[in-house]
Amino acid sequence: MGRAASRSLAATLFPPRCCLCDFPGATPDLDLCEICRADFPWERETLAGATVALRYAPPADELIRDLKYRGITPHARVLGVLLAQAVQERAASLPRLLVPVPLHDARLRERGFNQAATIARYAGQMLGIPCAPRAMKRVRDTPSQTSMTMAERHRNVRGAFAVNGAGALRRLLAAGHVAVIDDVMTTGSTLAEAKCALLAAGVRQVDLWAVARVT
Repeated sequence: MGRAASRSLAATLFPPRCCLCDFPGATPDLDLCEICRADFPWERETLAGATVALRYAPPADELIRDLKYRGITPHARVLGVLLAQAVQERAASLPRLLVPVPLHDARLRERGFNQAATIARYAGQMLGIPCAPRAMKRVRDTPSQTSMTMAERHRNVRGAFAVNGAGALRRLLAAGHVAVIDDVMTTGSTLAEAKCALLAAGVRQVDLWAVARVT
């Protein structure tokens, strides 16, 4: 059974319900109704070279916090589909591989999952692009950047990322054009540092995508 047929069957057996009001979902891929989707704080600009779907404001910020800190992983599907829809509207060309911003191993053990990787998986399914959640690694367990200035954020993530081994490098180079994905962008320093690591490794083109930006 092909991907389109599988998704159609799944939508028939398990039709989506809006995660905010429990009305029927807008499409077979989206757990939001049309009214709630229209109420999202859409971002229409390209910021710091990144494609960003939403502003970090209600209800987008609530879904992201629930995903990250309460482990409500079904929200990742909503966020991933909204990101994919924003990319479809704005991207000149699509990458051949999606690379989520990695968590340090200690943080991953603590949280149990990488929210960027979960979002990237759903965005990739929507766009028909494979996801490589282990292509990069975070080599330093960087402190939270919540209270840092822009300059401090840049210093905090400098040299924090690397390609995760020879196999990952071969896959990245074979793709040539990749997109790095994060859940939230504030100054863009994390995405920019990940991009630098990939370009330094020889990747030809690196796009930056984020679900939401902090205003």
